[in-house]
Amino acid sequence: MSAPSGVAAAAAPAGKKSFNSDFPQLLIGIALIALTGLGPSLIGNSYWEHTFQLVNVYIAVAVFQNFLFVDAGQKSFGQGAILGLGAYGFAVAVGLNGLPLIIGLLIGIAAATAGGLLFALPALRVQGFHLGFVTMSAGIVFPQLLVQFDWLTKGINGISVNLPGIHDPLVLGFSTMTLIVTLFPILALALHYLVRKSPLGRRMRIAAESPEAARSLGIRPGFMRSLAFVIASVGTGICGVLYVPVVGFLSPQGFLIDLSFVFFFAVVVGGRGQLLGPIIGIWVVFVLPTIVLVQLIEYRLLVYGLLTLFVVIVFPDGVVGTFETWRRKRSQVGGGERGFRLDRFTDVIKSLQPVRLASSDKPIIEVRGATKKFGQVVALDGVDMVVRPGEIHGLVGANGSGKTSLLNVLNGFSRLNSGSYSFGGRDVTKVSADQIANLGLGRTFQTPRIFQSLSVWDNIRVGLDARETALAPEFAGLAESLEADFANDSPALLSHGQRRLVEVVRVVFKESSILLFDEPAAGLSPQERAEFADLVKLLSRTLGKAVILVEHDLDLVWGIADRITVLEAGRVVASGEPAVLAKDPAVQHLFVGGRRA
Repeated sequence: MSAPSGVAAAAAPAGKKSFNSDFPQLLIGIALIALTGLGPSLIGNSYWEHTFQLVNVYIAVAVFQNFLFVDAGQKSFGQGAILGLGAYGFAVAVGLNGLPLIIGLLIGIAAATAGGLLFALPALRVQGFHLGFVTMSAGIVFPQLLVQFDWLTKGINGISVNLPGIHDPLVLGFSTMTLIVTLFPILALALHYLVRKSPLGRRMRIAAESPEAARSLGIRPGFMRSLAFVIASVGTGICGVLYVPVVGFLSPQGFLIDLSFVFFFAVVVGGRGQLLGPIIGIWVVFVLPTIVLVQLIEYRLLVYGLLTLFVVIVFPDGVVGTFETWRRKRSQVGGGERGFRLDRFTDVIKSLQPVRLASSDKPIIEVRGATKKFGQVVALDGVDMVVRPGEIHGLVGANGSGKTSLLNVLNGFSRLNSGSYSFGGRDVTKVSADQIANLGLGRTFQTPRIFQSLSVWDNIRVGLDARETALAPEFAGLAESLEADFANDSPALLSHGQRRLVEVVRVVFKESSILLFDEPAAGLSPQERAEFADLVKLLSRTLGKAVILVEHDLDLVWGIADRITVLEAGRVVASGEPAVLAKDPAVQHLFVGGRRA
């Protein structure tokens, strides 16, 4: 389900600056692409017209590189090879075999997509610059493959392609080719903007920044990575098709590894993640050394490196990124002692009629004989635990007793070595974390998973994105209120405790029948602790949700829990109602000296 958004989210409320400058950058980018794409034709300069046709094709490739690198978190040094696959697929089909243009287009896109899927395979196993090295090897090998398969590609002789009429002026001196290579980068930039603002874009960001948080929200990081490669490859494949009539001749020398470096450096130099970054980056990395400094063309790799070094020193976040960082520091809003509060959330729940749970002893969570080992270390040793719908179940014990290990088993991060685990009557012992999340389980983490690239509201909205049903009218109104107040607030200004509360609200907004809270009260002020305790009781008593609470604040646990399980060295030493456990010698000796475990 999509969260309430609409126009209100696009424009900052009066008196508030926008969280980011994506929309202004989109408009500026469109204007710059149109200027460089159409300007030379208006003044009748054929040399610059041809030059900036190629520049615009490269800008479109860099836009997809930016999307892949930042929004999906995938470092690829082989996009030049993907461009080459699209170009050669089209050229072989149309130039050598005389197939219709539309068939050539489809073959070019298919070839590039196949290359992207090959890149996606290692992305399922490795990340970061390890993935970059794998894709770079493909970029290095690609020109050699073009030479070796000369029966298909004509090897070093290359392929000449002539499309009659495509460069002939139509109106105002604009040719079909000029209009196409001006329009497509604009469409690519707009697509990047729309994806970034969509639930899909937020899911990709989360999968890139925190795979654990993504899986706890029902997102499959591997699928997100593969999908990102496919989107980038389809777009780059279309660029490859456009590359063919722009240059008119293909040879392996046109797709050396330095072409891939141009696209990667363009993103870094322009500003990673900035919509305007690829445009400025291509101008700096390609236009400047290749056209303006044409006399240094033999030293282009050295020039690329020196330009990148200079920009990184002067503009640490890239040209556009540095200005955006400066803008955010001057205009960011949010935070404060009570920058994010739970009271409006609890007020809405208080206004609802309590859910009537069916009178049944059937548990929603049942763990039997759970054993989890990490090498020779036994984290869980024959743990039994039962949680019923609407129950607040405390999980306490000293550090290292196995509390978080048990939570990781419950939400699928860890698999049991022996024992069984059922959720809602279904055996989920070997079910993945994203599947368990989609069954109706949500959790928070010891270190709050707050995403700095998203506003406070977007950090909450990812919980709504994970829902499959509509919000109740009362909660829909609350969501609109939160959007109005926090759509442009920076999470960087929130205190540690407030970040925990944002994560709690996010997981509550997610459609979950059971909530796992891992030390949620750590870092909260006394007033925030009281509000959190009220929220947990309302979630249980009014909404009928089961809550498993791992917490060191024993006063909090004993004050709100219906049942408590005590762990020591991975074993259950006691389990029962708080009043009974408080008198149990097996529990008392664990917490001598205070009410914090």
